[in-house]
Amino acid sequence: MISRRRFLGGMCAGAVARPAQGSAFQTVALRTHEWFGDTIEMFPFPAEWRVSVQHMKGHLTPPLDAAAIRERILNPVGTKSLREIAAGKTTVAIAFDDLTRPTPTYEIVPHVVAELRAAGIRDENILFVTAYGAHYQMNGMEVEKKLGQDAVRHHPWINHNIWENLADLGTTRAGNQILVNTYYHKADVKITLSGLKAHGTPGYGGGPKLILPGISGMKSIRYMHLEIKRAPRPAKGPDGIPILRMWENEQRQDMIEAARKVGVDYSVQTVYNQDRRPVRVVAGDIVEAHHQAARYAVNQLATEYARQADVVVVNAYPKGSQLHEHFHWGAQGLEDGGSIVVINQSPMGEFAWHYLDEEGFNHGESYFAQRRARKRRFPQARQVVLYSQYLQARELDHPYFPPETVGVRSWDEVLERLKREHRGETEVAIYPYAGIQHGIAKLDLPENV
Repeated sequence: MISRRRFLGGMCAGAVARPAQGSAFQTVALRTHEWFGDTIEMFPFPAEWRVSVQHMKGHLTPPLDAAAIRERILNPVGTKSLREIAAGKTTVAIAFDDLTRPTPTYEIVPHVVAELRAAGIRDENILFVTAYGAHYQMNGMEVEKKLGQDAVRHHPWINHNIWENLADLGTTRAGNQILVNTYYHKADVKITLSGLKAHGTPGYGGGPKLILPGISGMKSIRYMHLEIKRAPRPAKGPDGIPILRMWENEQRQDMIEAARKVGVDYSVQTVYNQDRRPVRVVAGDIVEAHHQAARYAVNQLATEYARQADVVVVNAYPKGSQLHEHFHWGAQGLEDGGSIVVINQSPMGEFAWHYLDEEGFNHGESYFAQRRARKRRFPQARQVVLYSQYLQARELDHPYFPPETVGVRSWDEVLERLKREHRGETEVAIYPYAGIQHGIAKLDLPENV
């Protein structure tokens, strides 16, 4: 049996090692263990099966080196340089996304801090604030993974509190009372650091989302999600291509208005590749920079769906913390009677608590009644298998997980289950980093914004 936990130098994520003559297996290299080594694992498949990997369009884009990242930090769009903004100021607050977002923030922080120091800001006056929205608060280990060891040793950080210590900034046009973290609001200079990933609410995460819901109070978060209703608009254009709505989107416009009320001075947006390395960094105005990054991401992350696959394999890297968001990939290109395999080799498993979701799940029912009420999601699939060596029973009970899911902790068992159901010619399609991929899409952003 091939060892699947070793790192293979020179082997990239999603590479298929075709079998040598007489070999019983071919292997596929997939990256796993985000935030815990980001290793490459080898996954064997029967040699006679036809395996294809559904890469995103930009999977060959080389990552930016430190000099290139610094160049982008020094040349923002839509605002002055950070050094100019911070000149003569005393205190800085920097909001950053949590571990549910694969953003390699630690690659950005040194360049931002260097500019603040050059402007005369003392290390102890640079405060990092977790922008986790309705997720759970972060611990020291998680913050160090996100910001880097040097940052947590030289600068203070605090957890945002969605219930208390909130400044009231008034009401948006949509009627949302904007309550934001007081410590962030009272800093002389306000910065956000975030990454882009397709998201059902704002089109792409990051940007203004770091303010609402990121560092907002639960009342504001709840209102934006539940009370602000989007006008009905086509999900696809006349050409049939799905639209990521970042402009004609009432909820996103509320996020933008909240960011303007807070007065964010400078923002950094990062688009990263399949290995969580930055390939595009855009700094500057929180809206303009985010729009520019999104225009790049919509092509970089776009992925052609598989067709007529007997087995669809979904690797949740690098966002296994919200594994429930990735099950839908299993139906993309699956033949009726096919098998879905979801891989989540993350030691923390599905760990993202969401207070807003918890409100929606409950309805006064018992835990067991909610579990029984789940509806089968993939009636066309012969089996749905979740593989993780770290699998816990609670994950299979998640309200968002398909109730037909079978959990296994051994890849050997996954292969046995697949071989029992699929004999002879078998087509396998793999989405190698489903946590950041999305289908072919376009934006609704006008040219002048």
